[in-house]
Amino acid sequence: MAPGQSGRTPGHENCKLMDRKTFDVQLISREQAFYTVEAADGETARELAIARWRRGEPSDVPGLQAAELLSTVTRELSDPTRQEQDDELILRFVKERERLILRLGGKLVNASINDAISAAQAAADLGWYTAGEEGRTQVDVLRAAQALERLCAAQRLTSFSRKRVRAGERGEIRLYCTPEYLDRLSTALSGPPPRRANRRTAADR
Repeated sequence: MAPGQSGRTPGHENCKLMDRKTFDVQLISREQAFYTVEAADGETARELAIARWRRGEPSDVPGLQAAELLSTVTRELSDPTRQEQDDELILRFVKERERLILRLGGKLVNASINDAISAAQAAADLGWYTAGEEGRTQVDVLRAAQALERLCAAQRLTSFSRKRVRAGERGEIRLYCTPEYLDRLSTALSGPPPRRANRRTAADR
């Protein structure tokens, strides 16, 4: 063997590339930040600090804003046939859910942006569960979110975002519905339609 040669043939390298697979990896971490606030008492100070954290403000103490990785969950990306089946199932579910809301609510007299559905709620309603950290069963939010996003990219569903409102949460939550339902909902609410999330193209995925 000539000096500098690895002994691996081009065919060997091609086999390695063909064996490569795509995985989804969930990272679970714990975050810390420190805020200096002025308040009448400790409880008010806590609420003010949480409000700053929810706005995404950086820590007041340099070098002490950090996140600690607690665990990871890795799984192989599902094949195209399974993805197509998921898409059709969740699309039928969303449409049937909207028909039920219209049937029970009449002319949308109690219309609400919350009539649209999140990936977490869709997964729970469909009974989609997966093994989470330490083997515990959890709602398969990722599976539902990926199917919903593919349907949005195909313009069969639409999505928009709103601020998370639960205590201890921050960021936005993505909600999904059919374009027709969003138009009817916007009319019932007598206001402009919710801000739609940017559609992803095949190149973005």
